[in-house]
Amino acid sequence: MRNLRKGVIVAGGTGGHVYPALEVARKFRKNDYLIHWVGGDNSLERKVCLEEKIKFEAIKTMGFRNKNFLDKIFSIGLLIVSFIHCLFFLKRIRPEFIFCCGGYITLGPGLASFILRIPLFIHEQNSIPGTANKILARLANGIFEGFQSSFAEKFEAQFVGNPVRPEIKLADSMISHKKSLKEKEKENFCLLVLGGSQGSSQLNSIIIEALVEIKEIKNCKIIHQSGSQDLERLRKFYSLLNTDHKVVSFIKDIGKAYLEADLVISRAGAMTVSELIVMQKPSILLPLPWATDNHQQSNAEYLKNLGASEVIISKKENVHELKKVLRELIEDNKRRLSMSNAAKLAHLPNTTEKIFISVNESIKKISY
Repeated sequence: MRNLRKGVIVAGGTGGHVYPALEVARKFRKNDYLIHWVGGDNSLERKVCLEEKIKFEAIKTMGFRNKNFLDKIFSIGLLIVSFIHCLFFLKRIRPEFIFCCGGYITLGPGLASFILRIPLFIHEQNSIPGTANKILARLANGIFEGFQSSFAEKFEAQFVGNPVRPEIKLADSMISHKKSLKEKEKENFCLLVLGGSQGSSQLNSIIIEALVEIKEIKNCKIIHQSGSQDLERLRKFYSLLNTDHKVVSFIKDIGKAYLEADLVISRAGAMTVSELIVMQKPSILLPLPWATDNHQQSNAEYLKNLGASEVIISKKENVHELKKVLRELIEDNKRRLSMSNAAKLAHLPNTTEKIFISVNESIKKISY
């Protein structure tokens, strides 16, 4: 068996960190790299690695911010343990690079790679870098950003966009074959509602209050990702509303759902915003109010400034504004088309390819 080049991916916590990292891991594996993944035990990333047959190394960490004093002490203790763990792990497998996708879990491995002089690369998915990436950016050999100018100019970050899921890539390739505007006008308007990977009761409540007062909604088709907690409440609501609807806790074929949608209402997670850009979809974004550093608001404003989205603060007192904007966009095909074109202009293709090429080139320069 021939010796494969080795690389380490570090990502954990939410799908917003894990799935972009997975696309990078897949790219390197297709190009004859043996990939190891460092993440949390009993986690989404461990499940993903089991399905993908990626070698997995578990470490224990806990976030530091917004914790009480004792939890912060415990968090620092776990960071030290994960750092020592990764020193031995990295010395044992001797990878050519380590690639971190943000989140507190990346600090220990990232610091260990710096001590061992293993080339370190980071990717920031959000428009505002997280704490771990702010620290590791000072040590990294290469920095990639999903949104332009997330990092200060001195860091010389490469704006490559966010790696998106395969089903989004497949749907993207089908956009050129989508129905013409005249064909779409003969069909019911389709509204896609996304509450994030876990769903959002707050977002769902706001949408319920807005939709109940829009007469035009009865002629629409609605696809609503609800999260498991709100599944029955929303199904009952739409049945009483007497409109064509589909309510699910999780949308398996998200690419198809995007293709079918004329308008999307959503939170403003980094990956959702990136998918809206790739799929060229007009949107109304209600950023998660309690997101760290208010990064969802910043993500949403990025899309709004492109002209591809309307942004509404996610509060019950803004139901009237949501109702007004939603009604306007349902009735205005030209405005939605303009928003779609604005998103199209922001699309950066071949993100994982750019990351792969850049990492390889950097490794060659360092080795010489």
